Amino acid sequence: MKNVLILNDFVSKGKIAGRLMAPVLSYMDCEVFLLPTAMIANNFSLGGNAFFNIDPFIKESLANWENLGIKFDLIFIGYIENASQKEMIKDFIKNLDYKPTIVFDPIMGDDGALYPGLDETKVANYKGFVDIADIIIPNETEAKFLDLDINKLTKNGKKIIITSANKNGKPAVLYYDGEENAIFYDKKDIKVGGSGDLFDGLFIGYLLKDFDIPKAIEKTCQDIIKIMVANEKKNPGAIEINIEKYLTLIGA
Repeated sequence: MKNVLILNDFVSKGKIAGRLMAPVLSYMDCEVFLLPTAMIANNFSLGGNAFFNIDPFIKESLANWENLGIKFDLIFIGYIENASQKEMIKDFIKNLDYKPTIVFDPIMGDDGALYPGLDETKVANYKGFVDIADIIIPNETEAKFLDLDINKLTKNGKKIIITSANKNGKPAVLYYDGEENAIFYDKKDIKVGGSGDLFDGLFIGYLLKDFDIPKAIEKTCQDIIKIMVANEKKNPGAIEINIEKYLTLIGA
């Protein structure tokens, strides 16, 4: 069983972020360490919100696991609240005496704009993780905000996966590893929160099952479509996925 550390926000109302990734990865035979980077009342799309910053808990948790000798096969970095978290997480990773895979999804926007409540300081924080990540998974909007130099990054051994993209008029996930590879998928007219988090969870699960990256992306896209279609059939118009009901569709 692989150890996966998820650094992501915990949203009390809404099956998104860490609350969505954790059950997916647990089902895919991973030991999940969910370390919230922020306690958030609800999905940003609902408008009003409440936040609780937990920087001391993050610092103490990372130190505690290091003292216990726990090693992570993969560390996922998602939502980051502030520069303090950026620095403590980077320091933790740089000081490890082993090399886990670092997967980074800069959760900050979609459809050409930042999510409500986020600003340029968030963009600056996320840019600080590009140098330590092995695999970077932005959507098209986030990739533009990060100003990713894809050629330079891939020459330095980094893998870039751009989700929610378009290639030759068709929906695709673009994978860069020295060259561009397009993984096309059958996009459905279904809009739910957390689809990016679901992608992250499934992709990491398949990656840790030793699928190569293109195949892991392909299987992830297939599973997302199956899950979203089943969720829409069961709960027409739902704005989120009750993921526990559909875990058996993973890899089916």
